[in-house]
Amino acid sequence: MPFGLHLQNLDTITLAIKNAGFNTVRLPFSNEMLHDNTLASKDWVGPNSELAGLTPLEIMDKVIMSLTEKGIFVLLNNHSTTTQWCCNYDMNGLWYGKNETYSQTTNDWIADWEMLALRYQSNPLVIGADLRNEVRPLRKKNLPLPRNPNWGHRNKKDWHKAATLAGNAIHVVNPNWLIVVEGINARVHFLSQLSFPHLKPVVKKPIRLDVPNKLVYEVHNYSFSWTKANLLFPKRQKKYSQLSTAERMAAYDKNWGFVTDSNFVHCAPVLIGEFGCGKSGTDVEPWLKDLTDYIAEQNLGFCWWTLEEELHSESSYGIMNDTLNQIDVFDDWRGEYLKTLLNDK
Repeated sequence: MPFGLHLQNLDTITLAIKNAGFNTVRLPFSNEMLHDNTLASKDWVGPNSELAGLTPLEIMDKVIMSLTEKGIFVLLNNHSTTTQWCCNYDMNGLWYGKNETYSQTTNDWIADWEMLALRYQSNPLVIGADLRNEVRPLRKKNLPLPRNPNWGHRNKKDWHKAATLAGNAIHVVNPNWLIVVEGINARVHFLSQLSFPHLKPVVKKPIRLDVPNKLVYEVHNYSFSWTKANLLFPKRQKKYSQLSTAERMAAYDKNWGFVTDSNFVHCAPVLIGEFGCGKSGTDVEPWLKDLTDYIAEQNLGFCWWTLEEELHSESSYGIMNDTLNQIDVFDDWRGEYLKTLLNDK
């Protein structure tokens, strides 16, 4: 279920999000969670005693209600098939697959999205479907061999095909929803956990939905993200943190920024669905400054990862400093860059 409810009151969390200046929450869920009828015990929900005895999906209903009652938009994000911390080289890489605790087909995955589109159809502040988080190579059970996703090969592993089918199915139920499609996350080699998502396949094969003007592409960017694939010479690979400002800006333009250019024939909005960092690291602040500058210059949508990780340390990407009595967001240097973005919106 949504993280943090075991620590803090739900309305206190959602009010802090609003007071910080955010207008949208990208809310992750797993497919397994949607079908889990286990009832929440009191220790799962901490101060939110009214949530005890509800299923995970019913608790998500309450979270969405609390957010939208405060005027905060909700973008639902299918983060994984089974409930886990994403993302590694695991059996959750694709939108279908067999897992030890829960398995699904492409049709099952689409059916879940249809169910959610119908469930929140009457709430106009639930604005869309982030179809799948960080599509990447899927690990075969008991074998270190990947099943690699592709863009446009018209087979079972074709993410372009699956995203199009899901988007059109959702629009039959709710034509108002935005359909957010992430680029494929590739890897230097199948054991590597570092990804470098981009939108270059959109040049030759864009997503085309039956309902027009509802498509949004999504990318993620971190200081440790690779700028491009170099399968033969992985040591020549560079992370965004290793680039100069000029090189970083050029890489953003080349890898995904070009999609928003009005001169691009398949022009569409691009959401920076995840970016974030901890408080420490000499290479982190220049990267964050450049990325937030780029977001502001291109007028892109964005979501910070993450609100809280329950890790009060230099390495935590969370920006919420919580106690039982109050919640403050932006209590360190990272907040200055986020505040600038939020003030621009």
